[in-house]
Amino acid sequence: MNRLKSLVQSGRPAIGSWIGFADPYSVELMADVGFDWLLIDTEHFPIDRHSLRTILVAMKGSESTPVVRLASNSLDHFQTALDLGAQGIVVPMVSSRNDANLAVKSCRYPPIGSRGFAPIRASRYMQDVESYARQANDEIALIVQVETPTAVENIEEILAVPGIDGIFIGPSDLASFMNFRGNIAHPEVKVVLDHLIDQACTRAIPYGLPSWTPAECLGYVARGARLMTIGSDLNFLATGARNSLSNTRALLEAQPPMFFDQNGQRRS
Repeated sequence: MNRLKSLVQSGRPAIGSWIGFADPYSVELMADVGFDWLLIDTEHFPIDRHSLRTILVAMKGSESTPVVRLASNSLDHFQTALDLGAQGIVVPMVSSRNDANLAVKSCRYPPIGSRGFAPIRASRYMQDVESYARQANDEIALIVQVETPTAVENIEEILAVPGIDGIFIGPSDLASFMNFRGNIAHPEVKVVLDHLIDQACTRAIPYGLPSWTPAECLGYVARGARLMTIGSDLNFLATGARNSLSNTRALLEAQPPMFFDQNGQRRS
């Protein structure tokens, strides 16, 4: 059972996070936290097929659904991720009906699509090959990423493509394409985000986007979002380290430390 897909289909929000580190220790830690899904980013992080295998093995047995953001909308990327055991796919830069149709075909077995058949790890090394083949087309979550002005123009056509399980909005890329690089809070960017959200809600298509605070996440959930992420492994590491160092230095400034000489006597 695909936990992510089950939650979304029931109308409940699925709260996930991003994976950029391939080290199995960090992956296991994130998987043990209890996120509903983890989005493994092979588009912007140096995660090759061997690293992806390590990540998926480290997630085995956890409650988190492994979802892979592909490097591009290419059949070989789909086949690698799915045959290794990904239970969901996020396809970047889907900007047209044709892009969305291509994603559906690459993600599904015939007669719906054109995915090749060799689910080695995904079928427990062919031990469960019959059940996997029977369920894969229905169980795998296909999420297309809407993050370009062209995608905004074609959003109605994209949302109408059969086989799409949801959209994931990319605020950072949208802001960049709109010449507001690094400023996703710009009013013009907000207008575009609101439009995409309204279109998804009108057509009852699950949608989501990255968030960085609990309040931001819950704000979108209140607007109907079901495919949410909060933070990332990299963000949690950097934020925790900075906060600990900053708080420690603040305490040191408020109460200067005591110093001792070689005989253990306190000195000023």
